[in-house]
Amino acid sequence: MRKMRVLESSKRAIMSIVFCAALLSFNFRFILYYHELQQHDTARNEIKRPFPLPLEGKDYKIFQPSYDMDQSHLGPALFAPPNEFIQTFSKHITWLKTITPRDYSSKRNSTILERAQEMYIELIKSSVSATTYNDAELSVKPGKQFRVKDFNPDERVGGNDWAYLGETMTGTIRLNNVWNLLATVTGKNIPGDYIETGVWRGGSSIFARAIMSALGELDRVSFVCDSFDGLPPGDRSLDRGDIGWHEMNGYLAVSEDIVAANFHKYGLLGSNVVFAKGFFNETMPPLSRHVKKLAVMRLDGDMYESTVDVLYNLYDRLSIGGYLIMDDWFGFPSKTACEDFFSVHGIQPEIIRIDRLSAYWEKTEEVDIQYWRYEQNRFKPEMEKLDVVE
Repeated sequence: MRKMRVLESSKRAIMSIVFCAALLSFNFRFILYYHELQQHDTARNEIKRPFPLPLEGKDYKIFQPSYDMDQSHLGPALFAPPNEFIQTFSKHITWLKTITPRDYSSKRNSTILERAQEMYIELIKSSVSATTYNDAELSVKPGKQFRVKDFNPDERVGGNDWAYLGETMTGTIRLNNVWNLLATVTGKNIPGDYIETGVWRGGSSIFARAIMSALGELDRVSFVCDSFDGLPPGDRSLDRGDIGWHEMNGYLAVSEDIVAANFHKYGLLGSNVVFAKGFFNETMPPLSRHVKKLAVMRLDGDMYESTVDVLYNLYDRLSIGGYLIMDDWFGFPSKTACEDFFSVHGIQPEIIRIDRLSAYWEKTEEVDIQYWRYEQNRFKPEMEKLDVVE
């Protein structure tokens, strides 16, 4: 019996030593992580431009809301900065570990920092999607004659309704896809920034910014691109499916002031958030002259014309190993635009389904963009190049 007691005592001592060593290891890693975030916060007080901004044309403006907007329009910041959340959550988990030494959960091999990061990201996800409000949230039925009904959480998972209180209509499955892909490019050190074209209230871009901040990817820029005035009229005659989308602008048109205020509300409106205001045929060409590399592109423009504007101007900026997400894939003119783009450039990326509406693919090869097609509006494979008389 005495030997057994000594053995048990030795086991407890060893467990205590291992646990203390784990805590010391975590504290060292977290101090480095937190120091990096603190340095970045200090740098935020200095004016930092990814390239000369603002840029303005007749029908567009590319700018940083944190510098180039009236800050009195932003309202209060309701969320603390990401590093403060993660520090607080880390302390909480550290304490919990001292009173729950027998952890057989799926999280037992995760570091304290990883668990704190996950807590923060899940918090922002539930907030921008409005699932955190439970029965206080409502659902908006998509369509030209939209109507409000009681909240159905099952519909929100697949993004089959429009949010009422939330900042995104993306849905849980698609938000998880953004999370997974940003974590992948971070883990693989794929260079480049994040861009979303078609942002509504900004929720998906806010969520992406939160992920990058939580993972310490503070130098990646978030490009937030929208007309901030709804969908275009579809009068460029590129595809028959482009007609009539602007009839939903009553609910879909959201000003840049509201989107910037939403970023600020979540404590995520920093110097690396760049807005591009205008229809994509106006904003993508000038943006392409300044964007160096992209790691993740998320297109949510629905229409054929909105999609080719982005592909022809920015696809060559997407890094090999980066990802392009099509929010509107199954049953949308944007899918036809992508398929025509694939055909004329001789590529066949593997399309991976996300949910019943969306898909994505990984870029695995460089593409020599046939920009003349964009200049001449000749996107269909059967269309040949026109001779231009000087």
